[in-house]
Amino acid sequence: MNDTENSSGFDWGGADPGRPTAALAEWVAAAPRMPIRASALAWAKHTLLDWTAVALAGSSDPLVQMLVDEYASDGQGPCQLTGRSSSARALDAALINGCAGHALDFDDVSSRMAGHPTVPVAPAALALAQARGASGADLLRALIVGHEVEARIGELLGKSHYAQGFHTTGTIGALGAAAACSMLLGLDAATVRHALGLAATQAAGLKCMFGTMAKPLHAGKAAMNGLMAAQLAARGFTAHPSAVECAQGFARTQAPRLNLRCDAIDTDNGFAIESTLFKYHAACYLTHGVIEATRRARQRHGLALDGMAEMALMVSEGHRGVCDIAEPETGLHLKFAIQHLAALALDGADTASLALYSDRTACDQRHVEARRRVVLHTSADRRRHHATVRIRMRDGREFHEDADVGAPACDLRTQWERLEAKVHAIATPVIGAQRVRQLVAAIDALDRAPSLQPYLEATA
Repeated sequence: MNDTENSSGFDWGGADPGRPTAALAEWVAAAPRMPIRASALAWAKHTLLDWTAVALAGSSDPLVQMLVDEYASDGQGPCQLTGRSSSARALDAALINGCAGHALDFDDVSSRMAGHPTVPVAPAALALAQARGASGADLLRALIVGHEVEARIGELLGKSHYAQGFHTTGTIGALGAAAACSMLLGLDAATVRHALGLAATQAAGLKCMFGTMAKPLHAGKAAMNGLMAAQLAARGFTAHPSAVECAQGFARTQAPRLNLRCDAIDTDNGFAIESTLFKYHAACYLTHGVIEATRRARQRHGLALDGMAEMALMVSEGHRGVCDIAEPETGLHLKFAIQHLAALALDGADTASLALYSDRTACDQRHVEARRRVVLHTSADRRRHHATVRIRMRDGREFHEDADVGAPACDLRTQWERLEAKVHAIATPVIGAQRVRQLVAAIDALDRAPSLQPYLEATA
């Protein structure tokens, strides 16, 4: 096997085996001068608004407090800790804010990356932007760049990387964070290649950690490692310049089958950030199709949980090993327990409420008994975010509903309004209603803001 193809016979299509890393690096290096259309900037604001709200809500989680105690106990540094009056060094702030943003598993997702795109990128870019006194427009551009690189690498790796057991938020997210920070530092293409290599050699995250505190740690470490990679590369620290795809590199060791060529990046038809999906249920996104279909059946036909004899859930095979915890015992487990969540949805539970995801809910005997009558079926032919729910009632009636939550929004005004409602619901208990309004206004004006100060004042 030569250095231009992998064990699947994939041909990189050129003499240069570093084409994907080089193409990404050249695009990142050119990004500071790249025209960014208004719709992409709007999407960047949406992703920042959502991540900030979720990080604020997660800032008091026990796992975040442990990290603060360990890495920022003196409360000193140039970078603010979201939802706190204290600050920290840039790397520590990226770690802590990244974990806070994923502690509740309520942050946005990307089908192209097959993970959570903003939570590794935003904390890293925010920490660096604060340390360098960057503008609001600089931060938004960094988010767009990070999302793009995550999507391109996600498509390069294909489904096999995630199926192998890697959590893409931790793995691919580290490279997205490195790209965003490289753009903020104004690195040239050759140096960006080293930054991507340094991120690639640190990239980690195992799906077996879902339902534990280690899953949010993946996001925080990806942010921290991506920022470190860009900072070290800027100082001349080297790595393999083709680390994404070289022999024994990131892609070949972590993805059994590669499926996409990566030449020059063309964004004429839109940026990756414009395909972001937002969570309106505080659980794993792979459960959202089932929740939506079940809620629809309940509302359309006046169904009640106590009248349910049996429920069948039909989803893609990718749900196995991700969100099929059959016997959840904790609130964290519940976020990945699709059968229990289906029972809760049929019972009319508010699946957007953070309070729902408690140990008490997971062990409630009425719902435990109901979930045992919920059967999960998976198929390789079904789209990732498409779900069908079939419900048979005790009186013999049968109903079925479908839901597909894989399409990004077309109406940005409505999406902004939905995100505003989410922000008010989960961030008001942390910073109060007035400062939530200040936060929304600060992000809305971020592309015109010479500094991040209005945003930072709202989130402290």
